[in-house]
Amino acid sequence: MNASSSLPRLITPAELDDLCSAYDGFILDLWGVLIDGYDAFPGANDWLSRRAAEKKPVWFLSNASRDALSMTHHLVELGISAEHFAGITTSGQLAIDALTQELGLTEGGIYLTGPGEGQVGWPEGIRKRFTNDIAEASLILGVGSFPQDELAARQAPLAAYTHLPFLCANPDRTVVSGGLTYYAAGKLADYFAAQGGAVRWYGKPEPYAFHCARHELAQRSAQKILFIGDSLVTDVPGAVSADIDCLWLTSTGIHQEALGLAFNEQPTPESLATFLQDYPIRPSFAAAGLV
Repeated sequence: MNASSSLPRLITPAELDDLCSAYDGFILDLWGVLIDGYDAFPGANDWLSRRAAEKKPVWFLSNASRDALSMTHHLVELGISAEHFAGITTSGQLAIDALTQELGLTEGGIYLTGPGEGQVGWPEGIRKRFTNDIAEASLILGVGSFPQDELAARQAPLAAYTHLPFLCANPDRTVVSGGLTYYAAGKLADYFAAQGGAVRWYGKPEPYAFHCARHELAQRSAQKILFIGDSLVTDVPGAVSADIDCLWLTSTGIHQEALGLAFNEQPTPESLATFLQDYPIRPSFAAAGLV
């Protein structure tokens, strides 16, 4: 079943495992699905352990601008067992691959639009190219998230340098971390594009990111795949473009507040119908959260 203009089938907690039984592999977003950046959600490890017991591989697909290994360590620190997932693709890792392999991107200064805290695990050959002076850069790299009151200051240097390529290693526009909303690199990339600059996107909703994750699952003999995410902006459109069935979580992630739902609260069909009027690309299924 693929997404369409019709409303998604609403899955109750009691029906969730039955839905999962129809698939032999899973691609999961992280923020808003399993974690909030500071803690793992209640029930997340239980859901993962059930899939592990079924020997069904889970691959994580995140717009985090960290490298894959650093993100794996962070998940383990949050209590997500490394035995419960097969691996992870991050936007940061996709950008690292481009910066080390693509002609025209392997040399020159790199100006970071974000705080850069998530880049401590990036290869030294890339990190030594980082510069705080955009005038010394040959490209701009969008990373991380930041408080909303920093938006103007982070936009300010960009308008005069739209001749440089902008590599966005976190396509999210906003993220919720620890219950607070932050702007992410995608917000700055949109501004840069509006000024006439060219942006290269790494991560969701680009189909390539989904194809990478699906390839990893195929290597583990999983062919019928379900993607699970919380964003109607990056997760659902990306899965639809990649022709992967999609389960949208309403009550643990980015749209929870707008829907007026408590954490893990089951939405009503009527509330979903109203909310989804503004989102023409829709998932196959919807559920409150992973339980």
